[in-house]
Amino acid sequence: MLDVLIRKANVNGALVDIAIKDGVVVDIDNQIYGDATVVFDAKKRVTIPGFVDCHTHLDKCLLNEQQPYQEGTGPQKGALTYEMKKNFTVDDITVRAEKMIKRAIKAGTLHWRTNVDVDGSVGLKGVEALLKLKKKYENEIHLQVAAFAQEGVFWDGQTEVLLEEALKMGADLVGGHTIAKGEGEKHIDFILDLAQKYSVEADFHLDESGNREHYLLPYLSKKIVEKNLQGKVNGIHLCTLSALSPEELDEAINYIEVAQLRVTVAPTAISTRNIAPVKRLLKTGLPVGLASDNMRDFFNPLGSGDVKQVALLLSYLQRFFLQEEVDQVFKMITNEGAKVLSIKDYGIKIGGKADITVLEALTFNEVIAYQSQPALLVRAGVVFE
Repeated sequence: MLDVLIRKANVNGALVDIAIKDGVVVDIDNQIYGDATVVFDAKKRVTIPGFVDCHTHLDKCLLNEQQPYQEGTGPQKGALTYEMKKNFTVDDITVRAEKMIKRAIKAGTLHWRTNVDVDGSVGLKGVEALLKLKKKYENEIHLQVAAFAQEGVFWDGQTEVLLEEALKMGADLVGGHTIAKGEGEKHIDFILDLAQKYSVEADFHLDESGNREHYLLPYLSKKIVEKNLQGKVNGIHLCTLSALSPEELDEAINYIEVAQLRVTVAPTAISTRNIAPVKRLLKTGLPVGLASDNMRDFFNPLGSGDVKQVALLLSYLQRFFLQEEVDQVFKMITNEGAKVLSIKDYGIKIGGKADITVLEALTFNEVIAYQSQPALLVRAGVVFE
């Protein structure tokens, strides 16, 4: 007796039946015979493991429930957030983050990386809260927690030590913010050294402002190669690419290729700056993912934790309209996003973990255009309502 049998699932364009037993996919075939506790007719609908959202800030989500959004510059929004961080508690962070995690699960998200602020104002409260939530929801969504130096590393005399403590607590990786406090190259050096010391990957909010004076991609690329960390670093935003001349952009792309830099694009950043030229980045063949980024806070009052929304936004902003381009966007929130997050076992395959999402759509185009929600969620072999 099988636990779950899914019939007529559209997996990458092939119609197959999927048999699940004891949390594992035990068979995939054109037609599978046998009894199952749950039999679901997918009716040729798009079937994936689940969506991949490459970057967010769960510790700071839903701040607008406590204080209304207000307009301002990027630094002003950062200052508002910093003042609120001083009053964060583990319970407060947990309540807000858990609300958004539940929304993401219902939307079909399977893998999600969150940067969590670590500094003297908030200490390790965010890391503590998110590590507990990671464990609590491990059978429904796979969270990666990055200990993040949002405000800088060297400014308060505490962040250096706290980042290391966060990694000892179990944070999955370390995150840097290259324009923070003007630390620049020194900041990059510290984050890469820490990643190397603890054998973890590094996330960087890289060239986020879009201004040429903050263009640190060349330096980061050089240091990645020097430290033999190619393919182990993720650059988020890279907004300054949009300000470069065609010749400079070619040079920048070469830096990315030499460092094997993975890239995450957050389209909602368009509200304050231009976003990176995604089609040009995709031509490198290196992994490029999409991200929800901020959600209902001072930087984005409308974020929902559903990565399909940012896929739609990118499609409009940079005209991903041809079929091959729609396919590319869909891969950014599935297979390519999984590569950005170093997920080795992503996919529906015999012997693989039974994480399966059947969407209310017959094509990738419908998923993005109609923002299709899950018709069936299976996580670790368990059917979730």
